[in-house]
Amino acid sequence: MSDFAELKGLVEQINPALVDLRNEVDSVKNRDPLDDERFRKQSEAVAEMAERLQKLTDQSKALEAALNREDFGKSESEKAADEARKGFDEFLRGKGRYEGKMPLELRAMSTDVQPDGGYLVRPEFVNKVVSRDFETSPMRAIADVIVGSAKSIEMLIDDDEADAVRVGEGASGGETDTPEIGLKTITAHKYEAAPKVTTEMLQDAAFDVEGWLAGKVRNRIERKENTDFVTGTTKIRGFLTYPAWAAASVYERGKIEQRNLGSATSLNSDGLIKLQGDLHEIYQPGAVWAMHRTTFAAALALKGADQYHFSPVLLRDGQPTMTMLGKPVRFMADMPVVAGSALAVAYADWRTAYTVYDRVGVIVLRDPYSSHGFVTYYTTKRTGGDVTSFDAIKIGKIAS
Repeated sequence: MSDFAELKGLVEQINPALVDLRNEVDSVKNRDPLDDERFRKQSEAVAEMAERLQKLTDQSKALEAALNREDFGKSESEKAADEARKGFDEFLRGKGRYEGKMPLELRAMSTDVQPDGGYLVRPEFVNKVVSRDFETSPMRAIADVIVGSAKSIEMLIDDDEADAVRVGEGASGGETDTPEIGLKTITAHKYEAAPKVTTEMLQDAAFDVEGWLAGKVRNRIERKENTDFVTGTTKIRGFLTYPAWAAASVYERGKIEQRNLGSATSLNSDGLIKLQGDLHEIYQPGAVWAMHRTTFAAALALKGADQYHFSPVLLRDGQPTMTMLGKPVRFMADMPVVAGSALAVAYADWRTAYTVYDRVGVIVLRDPYSSHGFVTYYTTKRTGGDVTSFDAIKIGKIAS
């Protein structure tokens, strides 16, 4: 705006001079010439004043044109922006050039460069969560599951025999042994979790945070249960926590038969075959192998001179099933891997051998009051488990 003020002042100075010049010229033209010399001088003065008048008129028109320009008073950056807009307008109208010259440097729009158009291309948020799957021991899938309404359940253990004797005609053998019975108690113990989420997260998240969090907590509780059913805790008895029978094939309540698999710190095909044969025939129809996936791989690697001992796949109803010695194999992440003295393999009729007791399923209490600004999801589940048949399970132990 400083340029505009200077030009305006210059015009204001020129205009009075033009008025005076015109008056002077008119006065000279109206004079009465007295002689030729005087007239000549007057004519030269008039011509000079006319020339000055023309110059001043031209300057006045130039100044007026400058004042009427659109970019008058604008900075160089503003003028450049106007030129760029004009050039882009011509580009959009199909005019890449005018008067044989490029109006400005043209740049193509691109999705790869954010300022050149990348900000205009937005990703699509799909309703899918890519989750990591964690290994577990699927004891619930193969064990017997009982749902009850009390803190604990009790069941009779009928694992003793009555005695009988052979006697001759007319004779009596006298009193014989009466079988003893036992009592098994399984108590439901509580699992809990209490994750917290801010109220802003619940309000602003792009997907169902509550549903997602409930699924994560439920999965974690179930995996901890499965671990306890295998390795045990102070409250839930896992099948690997029981001691071994004192002598092979001699039943003892509260103990599980263990067979040495034959080779030190490694599997042995003969030991696996014998372990399967240790299970009584009454339990064989429903028997299932349980082992870590790496243990199964080690078993499949056992081979003789020209072929492997075990085939890993059995087609049943047209579907492939992981098997060993004709029986299904269930991978259990909580079973020990092959190592010295490890209880690496179990073979059992699990529906008979192990019982899971569910008192209360997963319950979620939504608490927005205890911690302001947060919502706590207090999650609980009550479950118990224990071995219920010490004859329906056999465990293979790696030699030390």
